[in-house]
Amino acid sequence: MEKSEIIKILSYLNNCYSNRFKFPKPNDEDGTKLMVEVWHDLLKYYQYQLVVAAVKKLIINRPQWPPTPGEIVKEVEMLKLPDEAKITAGEAWYLALKAVRKYGYYNSIEGMASLPESVREAVRNFGGFAALCHSEDNEYVKNRFLKIYQEVNSKRKDTAYLPRPFKEKLLLISEEKEVQ
Repeated sequence: MEKSEIIKILSYLNNCYSNRFKFPKPNDEDGTKLMVEVWHDLLKYYQYQLVVAAVKKLIINRPQWPPTPGEIVKEVEMLKLPDEAKITAGEAWYLALKAVRKYGYYNSIEGMASLPESVREAVRNFGGFAALCHSEDNEYVKNRFLKIYQEVNSKRKDTAYLPRPFKEKLLLISEEKEVQ
């Protein structure tokens, strides 16, 4: 994304949130330049149209306050995710139960292969497909699976929202710390 496109987005936000978002900053040319630099630094990895879509979605869904660059990055990354990655805990439970009923204990390999990756990871953490097959269909088992799935997703979300170049820099930093 170009700085000129950042300026368009900031101006758009200024018009949507006239009392809560000031751009350009009145009587503060340095503050305006710094604002453009910061927003550009965080959004430069993305296509303009994708950022605009994310901004509009945030404006519609949360009209009280203007979005921050971090919120926009998260929304852009959410828009980019495939539908498989947006599965809720309840949907994951439904998919796991459906696979158990269809494939059963003796076809656990096929059952696991039929599940999206995030659900497979939750099933593995539950104790595997066989453990799920042998468990009774009750609230305790369901709640345990839901909790495991939510933990799997929260672990993934910590880095999922970061732009790829930024993730790579973090990886290099963490590798340098390990060497020291």
